[in-house]
Amino acid sequence: MIDEGMQEQAAAYALGALDADETRAFEVSLRVDPELRALVRELRSVTEALAGTAPALEPPAAVKARLLLEIEPQQPSAPKTTPERPISAPASTPASAPASAPAGAPIGVPLRRPANLWIPWALAAALALVSLAFLWQGAGLRSQLAAQANRINELTASAELARSETANLRQAVAKLRESNRLASFRIALLDSLLAASPKTIAVSVWDNERQDGVFIVRNLEPLPDDKDYQLWIIDPKYPSPVDAGVFQVDAKGSVRRDFRAKMPIQAANQFAVTIEQKGGAAVPNTKAMVLAGS
Repeated sequence: MIDEGMQEQAAAYALGALDADETRAFEVSLRVDPELRALVRELRSVTEALAGTAPALEPPAAVKARLLLEIEPQQPSAPKTTPERPISAPASTPASAPASAPAGAPIGVPLRRPANLWIPWALAAALALVSLAFLWQGAGLRSQLAAQANRINELTASAELARSETANLRQAVAKLRESNRLASFRIALLDSLLAASPKTIAVSVWDNERQDGVFIVRNLEPLPDDKDYQLWIIDPKYPSPVDAGVFQVDAKGSVRRDFRAKMPIQAANQFAVTIEQKGGAAVPNTKAMVLAGS
């Protein structure tokens, strides 16, 4: 992660605003940091795109003339070819008199730095601000993408855990069915019928001799106060499923409860769970069935 100070140096480097020492120091970091190089490329692309949209400015004629007058004394003059004359000042001319002004310059008016010289610096500052804005926006997007990736990883891990728990539970049920000690028990694994709740798993253990059982469920969505889950036992002896009582789950979607059927059960072939009005129903609402299994 690039810190704020290095981000500011990167923006200044992209604009060419660092001095020689700062440039050398920054380029040392640039050579060893691929993330910093990517940032500089991004800033330069933004700077070049914005700079290409700025219109060319033609200075006024008077400003251009003053600039030329300021630059001209600094240029080396060509060697004179006229014969040398004795160096002497006219008697009427004071030694400290200033040199005559160049042609075209107002007499007695000091030359001033053109006001438009601030334009390149203003443009550079604006480009730096815009580049930093793009940088911060990009950092925010990267943070959002990282958060979404973490959430996807969490959901994937949760789904893998649910599949593992389901597989382990199926193996346990198979072993219990093979045990002679539990020959009188009916053990059913109920699967979720809801696409939105693939992690829901439930087990029903029915003791036919005692005519009671135990029901365990995990990851089942809690219901509002005016609704109940209702457990049903499907016995071929009866034309309709037999009511085995209503229940609610806790905030985590789990419950373990003992249950008894409202009618004598001869063979508990299957079990099912439906969503009903508070208190349950005499006949199951098959359109609101959420769990079923045998």
